[in-house]
Amino acid sequence: MDIGTYGVGLFTPLILGAITTPSQGGSVISSDLANTRGTAAIDLFLFFGFLLGIWAVPRFGRVRMQAIGFGGMTFGMLLLLSAVHLSNSGLHIPLVFAGFILFNLLMNAGPNATTFTLAPILFPTQLRGTASGFAAGFAKIGATLGVFVLPILKGKLGVLGVLGMVAAVTVLGLIVTMIFGNEDQE
Repeated sequence: MDIGTYGVGLFTPLILGAITTPSQGGSVISSDLANTRGTAAIDLFLFFGFLLGIWAVPRFGRVRMQAIGFGGMTFGMLLLLSAVHLSNSGLHIPLVFAGFILFNLLMNAGPNATTFTLAPILFPTQLRGTASGFAAGFAKIGATLGVFVLPILKGKLGVLGVLGMVAAVTVLGLIVTMIFGNEDQE
């Protein structure tokens, strides 16, 4: 989750600038300001995702919300991939914003709200601390990869490659959640 969270989150303005069509006759500064305003609007959905998670996790369960979150994150990346392919269409900008919004909203309503709460519930008492540490450690590895490796990969593979990789990682999170998640232990 943290590969996408930090990779997409920290570089939203850059990704937004790379996949939105530049305004005609605009300066670099006006383009940067437009990307910053777009990022601010998109980032509001991080907050709304936390609010949704506070409401949904107790009602629907941690494993279910984590799976829904990973599915929504994947769908958000697929919308962004579609937006890149439809760059000359009237759907381009709505797809860009819908993809980012869906990614942010469901990331915080799902995996970002559940990842660290699952280990204490799913593992026996003697393993809970180790499981929580393992989850936190892998999260830091993912965060580091998202911050330092995704920009390098963007330079080598382009935006499409990075969006595809984040989509693949979120699908992997969904698969792992579905295989190892156990709603009965919640």
